[in-house]
Amino acid sequence: MIFDVQDENMNGKMKINKYIILVAGLILLSSCSTSKKLKIDRVFPVHLNQELQKKFDYFFYEGLKLKEEEKYDQALDAFRFCLSVDSTDAGVLSETGVLYAIIGLSDEALNCLKNAVKYDPENWWHTVRLINLYSETNDKENAIKIAEKLKSLYPNKEEVHNMLISLYKQTKQFNKAIAALNKLESLTGIEETISFEKFRLYLELKQLKKGIDEIDKLINKYPAESRYRVLRGDIYLQQNLPIKAYEIYSKLLMEEPVNPYVYVSLSDYYNIKKEPEKAMESILKALKNEQFGVNDKVQILGQYVQNLLRDTARFNETESLFKLLVDRYPLEEQVHNYYSIFLQFRKRIPEAISALETMLNINSKNEQTWMQLIQLNLASKNFEQLVEIADRAILNVPEIPQWYYYKAISQYQLGKYIEAVHTCKTGIMTVKPEQNALKSDFYAQIADSWFKLEMKDSAFIAYEDALKINSQNIYVMNNYAYYLSLEKRELKKAERMSAITVEKEPKNSTYLDTYAWIFYQTGNYELAKIYIERAIDNLAPDHDPGVIMEHYGDILWMMKDDSKAIEMWQKSYDSGNVTDELKKKIDEKGWKR
Repeated sequence: MIFDVQDENMNGKMKINKYIILVAGLILLSSCSTSKKLKIDRVFPVHLNQELQKKFDYFFYEGLKLKEEEKYDQALDAFRFCLSVDSTDAGVLSETGVLYAIIGLSDEALNCLKNAVKYDPENWWHTVRLINLYSETNDKENAIKIAEKLKSLYPNKEEVHNMLISLYKQTKQFNKAIAALNKLESLTGIEETISFEKFRLYLELKQLKKGIDEIDKLINKYPAESRYRVLRGDIYLQQNLPIKAYEIYSKLLMEEPVNPYVYVSLSDYYNIKKEPEKAMESILKALKNEQFGVNDKVQILGQYVQNLLRDTARFNETESLFKLLVDRYPLEEQVHNYYSIFLQFRKRIPEAISALETMLNINSKNEQTWMQLIQLNLASKNFEQLVEIADRAILNVPEIPQWYYYKAISQYQLGKYIEAVHTCKTGIMTVKPEQNALKSDFYAQIADSWFKLEMKDSAFIAYEDALKINSQNIYVMNNYAYYLSLEKRELKKAERMSAITVEKEPKNSTYLDTYAWIFYQTGNYELAKIYIERAIDNLAPDHDPGVIMEHYGDILWMMKDDSKAIEMWQKSYDSGNVTDELKKKIDEKGWKR
């Protein structure tokens, strides 16, 4: 068993997990290890008669069974009975201590486990449980003391040294951790995980030479294992000794011209030397290398995909590489995913969608793939396709409420308002209690749909429901305020809600337009003009200007700027806002004020 250790950088900079996983230390044996794995040495007092001992046995094993079934209160009662018969039984004390720890009674657990060790000091499992409890309650000092005593009893047991390594590291006693690793190494022989961990600890102690010596030990023992030599070069590179690093890489390439690890490291070398073309060339060689497995290549792609995308001079070569990887690993999701990212970057959306569809053929349960597919179709306004995709997503991953939400949006955009309401109501049933923001959005979509169906009272009730769930939903506030203004209802309330949206997003053209229109409806044309002009100034390139331009024309007309009003109406009409009402304004040059 090994301690879990996060990958770290040497001196805050050095990555040494490029092609190997550094593992060090040892995970303490679980304090909740099951009774099936537990060896308990119990000695009954002589005075127990056969009947009492039989009853003791029954309750002890019944307690173990109840503990396995997680019936902790009943298990505790069974063990307490055993202790009432023999309070010195180490096995019962140990099990009772574990139960107390499970239910959060640390002091009681500690007392039981200390007594278990007291009455049976050579028992491995009772002692490990006590060490675990001390460690979990952050009493590392006592945990170390007990572990060191355990080491004296079991000097050749690997697990005890692993426990001590972890505890020494947690308490920053790195020299002691190294000594424990050396003892472990004497038992197991030179091993990668031990050498790497000593290397890292020497770096913590700023003893680089000793750290390098550990890598050299691996090189000497495994001369055919080139990645240790590559790592030696990486250490020089990170220590700002690129010439020494390059010497190692070059020598390795002379011996092994197709060594994939060297090309990855050479890419870092060339980046340091500010030679990006050579750096990218090295990465491409590594990705094309047959000695690298798919997992290695996917890891490299993850690290370098952004660089591949930015290297416009190599787009054709990069695409050829992706096609090569897709052909070579047709069932590897992540390869298709990176290819999809490349295609999206090149604005080849249909092909990117096809790559995502391939991923779903490989794994139809991947929530992220469904989300990417939905987002791409939403951005392309493929609403008919979106409804079909959402239905498939619901079929394959039914517990995700967002699928219903995007389906409802698509149905709304297609003018299928009744269907949108039905989808929202079904989706709301799948929303989790902590997803209030999404639930609010569902009610907002219901409200928008009711308004389109001329069921305005129902729409306003739904908007109120949305705000009760999420009072900060400014999308709801904007739509609610705008529709109230269209109906000339509760204009003060509409103005208050709209003001909040503008305060939150002062450059949002949609919100500024709503605010301006409310002022228009109340006859405050000066303020209406100020905010509609701000809305126009902040129009995004992809924002449809039609309605905003029409509103601007209406405001100008009421301010008796007739020629400019007609000009704005015409611009609105030309932008695609083709309605009979707007055509009438243009043809009749306004209306009677």
